[in-house]
Amino acid sequence: MESLLEDNEQKQPQTVDEEYALWKKNSESMYDYVSETKLGWPSMVVEWLPTPDPSLERQELLVGTLTDLDGKESNVDNKNYLKFCKIDYPSGEKQALKVFKKIEHDGEINKLKINPFDSKIVSTINEKSEINVFDRKRGFLGKLKGVHSEDDGFGLSFSKLDSSLLISAASDGKRVLWDITKMNKVAEDSTHTAGVNCIEFSSLKKSLFASVSDDSTLLLSDTRTTGGSFETVHSLKHTSVLNAVSFSPFSENLLACGGEDSLIALYDLRYFKQSNPLHVMAGHEDNITNLQWADYQDGILVSSGEDRKLIYWDINKIGNEQTPDDAEDGVPEKLFVHGGHRSIINDFSLHPSIPWLTVSTEEENYTQIYKPTDKITNPEWMEDISLDDLEN
Repeated sequence: MESLLEDNEQKQPQTVDEEYALWKKNSESMYDYVSETKLGWPSMVVEWLPTPDPSLERQELLVGTLTDLDGKESNVDNKNYLKFCKIDYPSGEKQALKVFKKIEHDGEINKLKINPFDSKIVSTINEKSEINVFDRKRGFLGKLKGVHSEDDGFGLSFSKLDSSLLISAASDGKRVLWDITKMNKVAEDSTHTAGVNCIEFSSLKKSLFASVSDDSTLLLSDTRTTGGSFETVHSLKHTSVLNAVSFSPFSENLLACGGEDSLIALYDLRYFKQSNPLHVMAGHEDNITNLQWADYQDGILVSSGEDRKLIYWDINKIGNEQTPDDAEDGVPEKLFVHGGHRSIINDFSLHPSIPWLTVSTEEENYTQIYKPTDKITNPEWMEDISLDDLEN
């Protein structure tokens, strides 16, 4: 028995390259679609664009560049760009992403968001906390600056319920509300005592937004100001630095956050004052960097971390009974782990109209597009197959 266990242990991947090789070997059975592209430069951001024509396979997305501005090679373009990429789905599995347009960008792109009311309008924030606004057809529209100090900016969110509002946050601890139709500041505050890592508007409550910070605080705030600062609805001191926060698009009271403790905490806003989360989900082995709720199915949450993993969660499965074998794979709500990256995942995006289709980008220049197999995302898939189908 001991020799068998030792043999199994020896077969476990020991290096990142071995893990990637094992993932590559098993990917055909785990995914309905996989595509990988090595970009010329790493990208800190990635975001799907709405499908340009539902009758065609072409899908489009945006990435940025993180170039070596001090590079001396004359044949290397060290400028930063906002890049427009395309790929065919589902027939383009063997294809690489193709850049079909690029717009020069002032500085690195730390965060990128698309206006939910007008997908032609794109906003970015750079390493000097300057917000750039673009029209995908007309190009650069203008810059919002002069409020944040020249520190890294990582927080950016368009309002889902007011087409004119954009909110930003940065390492200076400031949160700033902007009117993009007038290209001016509406309000600002410095309630956080350290850098703000993420900020997001509620999908269902017009004036509500959340922010998380290096000060380990999760703030729920109202865009309506009191005495020059945003009205604080609730403030919660967490046990670790927080990096990501996301509101459910289905429940106005459900919120998730995650950070350096590698845990995802789920909160019900109605019981926020009690300070205790509804539930805590464990699955990552390092800092959590990004969170996004799916808008195609209630209860699906996706997270990424510095452990090079992207995890799909189904909170409807919390508390489900498990077999001993299933329990070895993790908690019942951990639906699927994407393990194809070889370095820290910088960002990911869920497709706005194709359920489960995901794009993620990592520090080592690679961008991956994938869709987990229906056998994983729809465990009742066998119910749709008749005996006649199996026999034929």
